[in-house]
Amino acid sequence: MRVFTFIAALVFGTLTVISTAAETLRAEVPNIVWINAEDMSPHLGCYGHPDARTPRIDQMASQGVVYHQAFATAPICSPSRSCLATGLYATSLGTQHLRCEVEIPSSIQPLAIRLRQAGYYCTNTGKSDYNFSPDGIWDRWTDELAPWEHRKSGQPFFGFITIGETHEGRINLKDRYDQAVEELKPEERHDPGMVTLPPFYPDTPEIRRIFAGMYDLATVFDHKVGAVLDSLEQSGDLENTFVFVFGDHGNGLPRYKRWLNDSGLRVPLIIHVPEKYRRLCPELAEGSDVEGSEHADTDRLVSFVDFPATALALAGCEIPPPLQGVPFLGTDVPPPRRYVFGARSRADDMFEISRSVFDGRYLYVRHFLPHLPYIQDSVIFDDRKASMRELRRLNHAGELAPPAAKMWADQKPVEELYDLQTDPHELINLADQAGLQSIKSKLRRQLKSWMLQHRDSGLLTEAEYQRRAHQQGTTPFDIMQSMQTETLTRILDAAWQVGKGRLDSRATANGISDSEAAVRYWSCVACTADAKCFGGAYDETIMHGLIVALGDDSPSVRIAAAEALLVCAPDNQMALTALGDALQHERPWVALEAASTLARLGKRVSSLRGVMQQVIDANRSAPGSPRPYKNFNYASFTGWALEIALERSDVGGDPQQQQP
Repeated sequence: MRVFTFIAALVFGTLTVISTAAETLRAEVPNIVWINAEDMSPHLGCYGHPDARTPRIDQMASQGVVYHQAFATAPICSPSRSCLATGLYATSLGTQHLRCEVEIPSSIQPLAIRLRQAGYYCTNTGKSDYNFSPDGIWDRWTDELAPWEHRKSGQPFFGFITIGETHEGRINLKDRYDQAVEELKPEERHDPGMVTLPPFYPDTPEIRRIFAGMYDLATVFDHKVGAVLDSLEQSGDLENTFVFVFGDHGNGLPRYKRWLNDSGLRVPLIIHVPEKYRRLCPELAEGSDVEGSEHADTDRLVSFVDFPATALALAGCEIPPPLQGVPFLGTDVPPPRRYVFGARSRADDMFEISRSVFDGRYLYVRHFLPHLPYIQDSVIFDDRKASMRELRRLNHAGELAPPAAKMWADQKPVEELYDLQTDPHELINLADQAGLQSIKSKLRRQLKSWMLQHRDSGLLTEAEYQRRAHQQGTTPFDIMQSMQTETLTRILDAAWQVGKGRLDSRATANGISDSEAAVRYWSCVACTADAKCFGGAYDETIMHGLIVALGDDSPSVRIAAAEALLVCAPDNQMALTALGDALQHERPWVALEAASTLARLGKRVSSLRGVMQQVIDANRSAPGSPRPYKNFNYASFTGWALEIALERSDVGGDPQQQQP
């Protein structure tokens, strides 16, 4: 009995010591709060913006760190949020499209789950659309600005707050704007006649009103940030909390949001660093350039993919191999990254594939669908938005100066290169300048290497990687990870041929018949780009290959082959039949790809108007529903694309899309 008592006491004492040690360790780790503004570029006072009225954020910046080279990984919200939630590029996960429904493997644990396992209380305020299910990630999912108040006493917390008042919907729609700014004082509002406009926007009263409203909404965001800071200070938590304030991508206006330019990817990032944790911030730590100062400004390159790694480093956790970023705060911060990367993919019903790399001075962009315009016919670019309505009016009147008119070009350059040191507004494309070819080549190599290293799922269409994932009972991430590097390289090489110049007939025909479906797809796309960009006509070898491809086992190849044929042979009945069949496909991502293709083909697909209407009707909501379509996802996107396709096929098609 005495032996048992001794052992029990020993065990109990040991457990008590372990428990006490765990409590001590937990008490030593900081809290972490992310305050994320939707659709916000660095138009804040601490960035020197002349129109900013953001006193609370500016005060925070005066006692923290301001990052001048912080970048989103995508110029639109849910792909950016996917990266923030996981620490992986959306292009690796297959979550790069707005919006999509993707399964992620069990080996990929979102940041909040990892922090919960480390003892953190994790909360989400506002949006949680990551393009994968958010179920089970959070301890609390709410609209509160201080939800960590519900945690256990002494428990560290991580809060991800998304503030929606700055969203493009409020910038562009007056009723939403009025509701968002109703509590602003008169002196906090911006005079449209006094605002500063970027050189790629026309100077009209309506544009000035829109920009003034956007800056008003930034002031609303400033109030929200102030409310969070006040709550933390009142509870005594501010001195133990790292607070990140940042945007999710550029402003919610054309040439910002959805554009893979610096204007679409650069975001504000201000971090409050508690005094006791200054050693964890290289910019403020002992030995830094501003040692002893209350604040620091830094040009360190920071990407959203680095945020989760940084949070884990602050929490004292290991950074597991699946994560693709590097910490910029913590006990062992590596040297600053040399490059940041961006990806532009499908947004609603508007398909696009572009990638970018930035080295701190030069921005390189590669468009893989250069035959498509920057502004496609799409609901997201329709006249219900005030900015689009005004820009379209001026464009039709021929009143846009070249920097603004560029947005309305029929096609995009294959490559763009900008020197942001001498041209911060990206007005002059230097891609063809002789003296910069070595720089362009270096950035091109870096971009290719990144796409291969991180297994860019955009090299497969959404429909293709979803098809393979369903067939194999796995996920898009696993599909890309298991692909042989040689195969992925061949696909990238095929994609890189799109828009480069007149096609080599034999090489293109070989590509259309390649053993890899993605190579066949890109070879068909290259035919369309050749016809549209260079007025090319196909020889018999290519025509035969495209006709054979109409029976391909990959729906994306069939759709791409049909489009290529109809561009040069508008009456090809086999191509029309292939598109009609794809439109009625049981998989929504296949139907959406077909619908978007039909919207581009105008009068060529007028014989499919009946099928289009049937698919629209099948996607409609039940009578009495507040929304016209069954969901704000594939059903809506397919319906919107087909509405445009019906309109264009009825009036004879957009003159920009006529047969070359």
